[in-house]
This record gives sequence, structure tokens and C-alpha cells, in this order.
Amino acid sequence: MRLLIGRILFFLAIVFAHNVVTAQSIVNTEKLFIDNGGGFAVSAELMGSSIQGNADVLLLEYSLNFAYKKAKNSFKLLSGGEYINENKQIVSNSLFSQLRYNYNFSEKSRLFAFAQIQSNAILLLERRLLGGAGYRQNIIEKKKDTTRVFKIDLSAGIVQEEELLNRTDLPVAEKYHTNYTRSVISLVGLFEVTDVITIVNTTYLQQYLKDFSDYRLLNETNLMFAINDWLSLSLDLEYRFDSEPPSILKDTDFNTNFGLVFSL
Repeated sequence: MRLLIGRILFFLAIVFAHNVVTAQSIVNTEKLFIDNGGGFAVSAELMGSSIQGNADVLLLEYSLNFAYKKAKNSFKLLSGGEYINENKQIVSNSLFSQLRYNYNFSEKSRLFAFAQIQSNAILLLERRLLGGAGYRQNIIEKKKDTTRVFKIDLSAGIVQEEELLNRTDLPVAEKYHTNYTRSVISLVGLFEVTDVITIVNTTYLQQYLKDFSDYRLLNETNLMFAINDWLSLSLDLEYRFDSEPPSILKDTDFNTNFGLVFSL
């Protein structure tokens, strides 16, 4: 058994967004995956910030993830959430949880299946239920000695999505409860620039199969700079686009997160 309890995340700043952090039409679970060689693993992230004075701001964010791997089978339970309150008004309130199963044919290819539940007040999302499956393949991998220097994985799958919106502020005639089948394509690139700098880029595309004008796109780039064995600087750049958002919401979100990561 291997126990990984760590990565207590304190952000120095949360900045530069058109909208506040985590206006998520797609949840990027890629950065939450636990790379465990076998047996059990646990990881946790916790971020908190409080400002009082001219403005009263409370920010809380967490993730708690479990993994188990034996032979060719692996299971992961991923969960996370965010709460932001500014001057006694809720700016952001979101939660998600995902259960994922992988059957690994080899180190480079696997089948996956997952179930996910999500809510997000900013997106008027009272509930989103997802269930899906697909195939993932490593298409490029270059190593220097025993260190992985560059890697790209491609995956494709099908997702069934049931979504319930908070219709309080929606026009009366607007749909607030849908049940769609979507295709999902993702491309994940990992680049170990040096021993201390790592870049991970993730792109997701979700396409409604009955209407090709209805799609969602996420691109996220994460830059990690290791100061030492237990302390790193982190920079996240996120772009999210929803071609068919609720009528009172914008279709695009830009987020930039900058912080410190402590690994214990």
C-alpha cells in the first residue's frame, strides 16, 4: 500500500479572469489523476483565502482523490469543489465527483468508463449527471534516459448527459432539463522541459451528436516550476467555450490561477 497525502495548495493570487474561477462547462479531471504504481493511493488539495476590510472575501477550494490499481485494473474516485463569497454574496459555488475505471492493455493503451455528478451555481447548473466510456492511446512518447520528456495521449468516447438548470432567471420558454448523447475527444500533452519545469496541456471537445453546432471546448495549460522537493510554483491558464449556453450567460470563460504547491 502506498499512501500519498499531500499537495496542500495555497494560492498567492487568483487573477486575470473575464469571469471568476471555475465557470466550468467541462471539468478537467486530468490534473487530478493519481499516478500510482500499484495498490492504494490518496491525494488531497486544500486552498483557502480570507480578506477583510474594504472588501470581505472568503475563498475555499478542495480536491480529494483516491486510487487503487491491481494488475491491469485501476479505479479512481475524484472529487472537488469551490466556494467564493464576496461581501456576503456567493460568487462561485461548485462541486463535482467522478468514479472512473480503467482496463490497461499496456502502459500506452486502455479502456475507460466513468460516472460523474456536477453542480455549478455560476452556470445555473443544479445538477449534471454523466456516464460514459471510451478508449485512450498514447500516440507520442519520447524519453531521455529513464525520464519521460514528451508525451501525448489521445482518447475518444461516448457520454450520456442529463442536465437540470436553475430556471429562476431563465426565460419561461427556455429548456432547463435536457438529456443528450455526446461524443468526447481529448488530447493530453506532457512536456518535461527540464528537471524542474513541467508543462501539461489538456484539450477536451464534447459534441452533441444530433446537432453539430452544439459543442463545448476546454483548453488548459498548467506550468509547474519545482523550487525544491516539496515546494513548486503553479500557473494555470484555462479557456472554456460553450456554443449553446443558457441565454443569460456568456459563451466564453478565461481563467488564470497562480499559486504555490506544497507536497508532503
